[in-house]
Formats: sequence, structure tokens, C-alpha cells
Amino acid sequence: MRRDILLLSLAVGFVLQRANARLSLAESCTGGLVSSWLTGIAGSSHWFDGGVVSYANGLKHHLLGVSAETLQQYGAVSAQTAAEMALGAQGQHRGALKSLDAHQDALLVSASITGIAGPGGGSPGKPVGTVFFGWAGPWGLDTGHQVFPGDRSQIRHLAAVFLLSGLFARLSG
Repeated sequence: MRRDILLLSLAVGFVLQRANARLSLAESCTGGLVSSWLTGIAGSSHWFDGGVVSYANGLKHHLLGVSAETLQQYGAVSAQTAAEMALGAQGQHRGALKSLDAHQDALLVSASITGIAGPGGGSPGKPVGTVFFGWAGPWGLDTGHQVFPGDRSQIRHLAAVFLLSGLFARLSG
């Protein structure tokens, strides 16, 4: 793992552990990249519970609870979908922890990412590199949007860094 990614992942883990928080993710265009970075850290099981890679709209709907209306009206790449993905990941997280009777006192934090990594799939309104983010936690629900330059690999990397940076900022603020 690159040093900058390792340091960012460690910082996120530190603030999660300090806040007695548990993280769940919902990733689409990054295909589990953020989850991979976080689980590359020894001890991440103390603050990272897992994630859902929901590339297809059907999984966004059935696993994360993104409404069919949201997907139809705004599309899979939208602030609305990112928000519902983050809330869905948090809901799945809450249900799993409750059924296990584990970590009942932990704060539940979730984040989501959905976008167009390319090289195809873009449109004039949503060009390749368009990515939407969602963060849910004790601060409420926030969304963000960026258009990243580069090829598929660069876009995925930049989007993953942006998601973790946003998470760190919210947990530290």
C-alpha cells in the first residue's frame, strides 16, 4: 500500500477507534477499493465492520434500500443515490450488530460512493469522472460531488481518497 494511502487509512482508523465508532461502507465505482485499503491495516476489525459492493442497480435497491424511484428519477450516479446508499449501509450495519448483540454502545458510521469511472458511461450532464459521496453518522447525513480527471484507475483512486478524507474530516470536526 502506498504511504499516503496507509497514513490516511490509519488516521481514519484512529479517529473511529477514539470515537468508539464502527464503520460500514457501500461502494459502487470503486469496487471495494476503500474496504481493501482499510482491511490492509492490522487491527482494523476493531473499527471496520465491512461493506457492500453494489455495482448493479438491483443490489443498490435490494441490499441497500435505494428506492426504485430514486434510481429511476436521479440515476445510480446522483447525490440522492449516494445518500440512500450510506443510510442503507448504516441500516444493514445496525441490523447485523443488533442480531449479534455486539458493539451496542458503538457509534455507527457509514459512507458511500457511486460514480462513473469510465472509460465509457459518461454523458454531457455526468461526464466520466463524476462521483457522488455519502457520509452518515452522529453529524447527520452529508453528500458530496466531484468530477475527477484521469483514466479509470486514477478516478477510482482519487474517489477513494476523497471518501476517506471526507470521513476523517467529519469524525475529527
